[in-house]
Amino acid sequence: MLIGVTDTLKPNLSKYTDWLTTIEPSAKCMVLSHVTQNLEAVDLLDGLLLTGGGDVDPKYYGESDPLSKSRDVVASRDEFEFQVIERALDRNLPILGICRGMQVINVYLGGTLILDLPSAGHDDHSQANMVEVVHKVETVAGSLLREISGEESLGVNSSHHQAVKALGNGLMVGAISSDGVVEAAEWVMKERRSFLLLVQWHPERMDPGKFVGASKALARRFATETKAFKNKSQSQLHTITDR
Repeated sequence: MLIGVTDTLKPNLSKYTDWLTTIEPSAKCMVLSHVTQNLEAVDLLDGLLLTGGGDVDPKYYGESDPLSKSRDVVASRDEFEFQVIERALDRNLPILGICRGMQVINVYLGGTLILDLPSAGHDDHSQANMVEVVHKVETVAGSLLREISGEESLGVNSSHHQAVKALGNGLMVGAISSDGVVEAAEWVMKERRSFLLLVQWHPERMDPGKFVGASKALARRFATETKAFKNKSQSQLHTITDR
């Protein structure tokens, strides 16, 4: 099976690919990059992982504030990933969004973001002195995240200063922090849509000696959904060619 992984242009990209291939050795990863503009590669994929990185340009969600509170904005990455998301949703690909990945698809779906959590009265969820913040999130009853993790409360790492403000069309909250920050989201009508799970933390770099944050469970479920998509696609192809 082939999983598309959006390009961070940083060494941390290997954290995502290693996380997936360690859990599912049969998985192959293809980097989708706003530098090479290889959008057509989405048509070859069985799943899509939207990675972390800089902030989404606030102009895309109607924020009049200039870039004073945003960090590492790359307009070409935003535009490329919006196209990737559109193509992936058209194909009903399983999608997993992590940190920025959660934010960019939320904006694509018409949602908005909090420009800066501390400025908006929330706790600081970003790194302090290069050390990740660790905190608890409460999973929502009946959510996909609750089903996957089997837990009402999860310990997660945190390194973000922005978060979802208004949810995008069709999304519901999957988990929330004690200070009211949306920490996970998913489709409301899950039975009618392809797999989609968005998390604000970084399961790909969780320390197993501390909090696991359902890291393995998330990777396994994403791999399972990706395999199912591939098998279904192959079955449909055989049906067409056998006619």
